[in-house]
Amino acid sequence: MYSSSSSRPVSYREKKAAASRRVRRIVFLVLAFITFLIFTSMMATALKVQSVSMEPALEPGDRVIYSQFLLDTDNAMTHRRAFGINRGDLVVIAPPYFRENQKIIQIFNPFVRFITFQKMQMSSYQRHSWEVSYMVKRAVGFPGDTVRVVGHKVYIKEPGSSVFREEEDVAGISYDLSFSSVSYEESGLYPLDGSSVEYQLGDGEYFVMSDNRGQGSDSSLWGPLPAERILGKVVFRYWPFKSFSFL
Repeated sequence: MYSSSSSRPVSYREKKAAASRRVRRIVFLVLAFITFLIFTSMMATALKVQSVSMEPALEPGDRVIYSQFLLDTDNAMTHRRAFGINRGDLVVIAPPYFRENQKIIQIFNPFVRFITFQKMQMSSYQRHSWEVSYMVKRAVGFPGDTVRVVGHKVYIKEPGSSVFREEEDVAGISYDLSFSSVSYEESGLYPLDGSSVEYQLGDGEYFVMSDNRGQGSDSSLWGPLPAERILGKVVFRYWPFKSFSFL
């Protein structure tokens, strides 16, 4: 028997249609990537809470949305003031000790996050377990404040005032705090006793704290945080769904 395995010739019209479909797919991916960059860098970014430092407000495994768009800036982003955050707000920060990636890694990381649905990103360094790229903290002290921490509690003297007041009194809101106890041997050791030196916050400096006092790295350990280290304001928690809430 004789059988022919030759395929049917593809017409010019079919080739043109196939090429058009490829171009549309490429354009769609490029537009989707650009939209992803704009949305996640300015409008809203999702992140997963990794530590116990913000308990009881946020627990490990909670997922939140934060936005850089809510931060007010001036002078063409070179000098930040009046961020649009209020005292007591939750913010996402880049820790002052976090080593920035090399420029080439910073260029490719958005693409890596895009194709992995933000589950992975590259790093220029072998990171320690404690060297995380972001943290959620509570904004307590603002530029011009004088801040003192005693027994894990923050006391603030506002500009023009002569008295220190508790952080919640100054903020005008209340939030739940946890205070971790330490052993008798540690209780008198700075900074394990929950106290710090007094800080005068300069222009563009903020004082951020964990809600689970004594269980997290915050300004009580490394001092004022430069404004450029504040990545965005936490808007709401979306997971677990039963705990959905604006923050």
